[in-house]
Amino acid sequence: MADYVDRHSASAALAIGALVDTSQALDDLLRQRRQGAALAIGVLADVIVVHRLRATELASAEDTHAYVALAVWMHAANGGDVAPELRREVDDAIARGAETDEPTALLRALQGHASAVRAQWLKTPEPALADTVVAVFVRLLDHTAEDDSAYAMRLLDLAGVAASRSRLMPSSAVSDLDDAINLAERALRHPRITRPAIRRAHQLLGPLSVTRLERDGARADYARAENSFGTLVDLASDDEERERCQRDLIVLRQEYA
Repeated sequence: MADYVDRHSASAALAIGALVDTSQALDDLLRQRRQGAALAIGVLADVIVVHRLRATELASAEDTHAYVALAVWMHAANGGDVAPELRREVDDAIARGAETDEPTALLRALQGHASAVRAQWLKTPEPALADTVVAVFVRLLDHTAEDDSAYAMRLLDLAGVAASRSRLMPSSAVSDLDDAINLAERALRHPRITRPAIRRAHQLLGPLSVTRLERDGARADYARAENSFGTLVDLASDDEERERCQRDLIVLRQEYA
């Protein structure tokens, strides 16, 4: 971890390996917490430094959100103490409504870190980050209670990165495509799924089902794609979107019915 933290230069923090290492560091911190150990403040501070340097050098909103959320977690887990250079930002975040009970602060920190990793992956999908971008969303899902109203969206976050990896990494394409479809269907079965999450699930399921239909030829995937495109027509927010979804449905029927 220390190799990627240089308080005088951001070059190491901008390396893909820095995000991989910070993710592993967070895994180690969480494992130690589960075993009853005190939070390793120095390690968490290093993770924060990586995201803060990236936020400054890349003007990254995701890294800004990540380091502030991680600093609020430090505040929550450390009796209100944080590094002096983070004090004002933590106080501002709390004033804006950031929760300071440790379980919620931890969840927000993991969410911020995951979003920053995903943003880097979508910008430059390098193989070195392929496992980490999925792992951070598996971890976020694991820390979200199943009865949480956000659980369906967490399933869809994971489905989205699995789908992205399936397109960009041929070695994992088969399993990632299947996993993404299964996760989106799980989200749709969640009792507290929201309308935006339903829409996002079908936005994933339609194209993914077509991709698997082309791969396997299973009529169940045609039916799934037809249902998702049809649902998106009904859920469209305006006429332009509705027409686009209708075109997708027409093309599907023309090419695969």
